[in-house]
Amino acid sequence: MFTNIIGNDGFGAQYQKIIQTFIYCKANNLKFYYCPIKKMEHNYNNDINYIPRIEKLINLKDNIENRNIDECTQIDYNMVVRKWFEENIDKNSNNEHMNFIKDCFWRNKERELIFNNNKINIAIHIRRENQHDKGRVGERITTPNEYYLMVMNRIRTKYKEHDKELQFHIYSQGNIKDFTILQDDVIFHLDKNIIKTFTELVAADILVTSPSSFSYVAALISDGEIYYKKFWHKPKSNWIIY
Repeated sequence: MFTNIIGNDGFGAQYQKIIQTFIYCKANNLKFYYCPIKKMEHNYNNDINYIPRIEKLINLKDNIENRNIDECTQIDYNMVVRKWFEENIDKNSNNEHMNFIKDCFWRNKERELIFNNNKINIAIHIRRENQHDKGRVGERITTPNEYYLMVMNRIRTKYKEHDKELQFHIYSQGNIKDFTILQDDVIFHLDKNIIKTFTELVAADILVTSPSSFSYVAALISDGEIYYKKFWHKPKSNWIIY
């Protein structure tokens, strides 16, 4: 009986490990069991319903057979699962097992109502330092706003003849004054709850990622166009890389 490495890091990193270990087990004929989440960072308000809301968001607890962690072998993520998954990321991201993950995610949501505005919705995730980082995340939080402006302008040029209007959404933390050069035709979602933020990243017609597992895993389960910011996890071949 096998499961993913259990940790207490943030949502993106934990969900990524769950998804990729599940697919690894399915592809290698190993019996995967889901071990419900026990700990997770970024519960800034000490919300007692934080983890139950995360479980509802990913919707795997009720759709994969559960086991206690002490009943399962945890498969090493970095040395085994990640290496295997990323060596053939297109195949591993476009199969029946990933489709199952996507189906579980959308099964309890009204997808068509998330962006009900008849526009091309572009979600931009900008990773900035939060209270759990404590100065340890390095270059991942220093991608300048000019980078995101460059990508936004690239999208504006690409879709300038489209019959639908573009609507940019920026998801980040901090104060709107920190994003002055990005403020034209943008809706800001700053310090919003993780459930709504992640769902909208996945649902967007176009997703612009930051060097973060949060938007990287959203890209993995997205059916939209992806603009990928390079960091240590490999992109799919159809993602647009800057």
